[in-house]
Amino acid sequence: MSNFTKTKTLVCLIFSLWITTLQAATQAQGTGLAITEQQAIALFYQRNLGLIAASFNIDDARAQEIIAAAIPNPVFSFTISSLTPNMFREPNNSVSSLPAISPQIEQLIETAGKRRLRIESSELATEAVSLDLKDTARTLTNAVRRGFYSLLLAQKSAQIAGENYERYREILRVNEVRLRVGDIAATDFTRIEVESLKAQADQDQAKTVLNQARADLLLLLGWPENSLEISAVDAWPETNPALAKAGQDQLAELALERRPDLQAARVRIEQAGKMLTLANRLAIPDVTVNAFYQRDPGNFFTESAGLGFSVPLPLFYRQEGEISKARINLSTSELALKQAEQSVRADLMKALSAWQSAAAISQRFESSALKRIENLRKAQEIAYQKGAVGLLELIDAERNYKAMMLDYYTALANRSNAWADLLMAYGEEVKL
Repeated sequence: MSNFTKTKTLVCLIFSLWITTLQAATQAQGTGLAITEQQAIALFYQRNLGLIAASFNIDDARAQEIIAAAIPNPVFSFTISSLTPNMFREPNNSVSSLPAISPQIEQLIETAGKRRLRIESSELATEAVSLDLKDTARTLTNAVRRGFYSLLLAQKSAQIAGENYERYREILRVNEVRLRVGDIAATDFTRIEVESLKAQADQDQAKTVLNQARADLLLLLGWPENSLEISAVDAWPETNPALAKAGQDQLAELALERRPDLQAARVRIEQAGKMLTLANRLAIPDVTVNAFYQRDPGNFFTESAGLGFSVPLPLFYRQEGEISKARINLSTSELALKQAEQSVRADLMKALSAWQSAAAISQRFESSALKRIENLRKAQEIAYQKGAVGLLELIDAERNYKAMMLDYYTALANRSNAWADLLMAYGEEVKL
């Protein structure tokens, strides 16, 4: 048997072991705690510090409700009068020389339904803060989804880089044998060495990107237990057919109803109306009712009682400043709603356009390009084993396959990110 024949036999044997080697490498990379997208979102709701901090605003708003509903406490006073120096000097004082005592109590009574308006306003404020929390969760959930897709893309890129490096290692090992028997030129062997080093550098870079994507996602998830071993389940998101097929105008109308930021803006308009009414009611004075009892042994009538009231007279100031401020606040709230509605329409238009474009690109990959590039690589590998093509053709096929697969997974990540943006713009319901 000639050296060339022996070399070809060895090449075929080594190439037949490639798939087994790559499968083992892939299984080794797949160890660790794998989570789905929904599990990542659930962890985020439980552990994210920003979301937990935002929830404290609800407790603060509820405390403001208690303050707004509080009834003014009555004021009690106790007065001792008719004190004379002799009453402390003479041991046998008569009853008429004893001091007079007068306990008194005052109670402020709010008029014109001011307390009721404060209660209603504070309840609306709590509702608005609750909607703010949902809106915060809406935007942060989008960040979690994007972080999950970035991690999944980084895993795919690392997997491709690892497979590519393993293939070049096998090619390099095979051609070392061919170089020793003189079946390949030294320049060709040097070229494959350079390609192998590039593949190794790509693998190292892919691992770095993977660790960065994992760290970014874990930061959002609050670093749960076994966090260093976390990985994303190999599953890109499935689209909602009804939502995907809906038109722009239909989605815009739904978003204007569903978005928590718009709901909060409408509630704040209602609250601002209550505060304007309250500011007008403040011009109506409150009444202070007071009652007293007096016991004066030195008086002809030793015991007496009285009842009175006091009212401030709004002669010089009738809350004009507060009324003007409340009216401006109402106008500002109405303007903020109009601006938010315009922003929602723009966000939805951009998100829908981006998703349709990304979906079309990934669809073109799946319908034709992937099959062709996979078949071309396999054909080049078989042809190289049989000596029908040279090393350069094989390297070119490996490069094209790697570039095409990276482009495909990038397209999938772009489609997933665009879908997440569409859900955020649409106002997908967030269950905290």
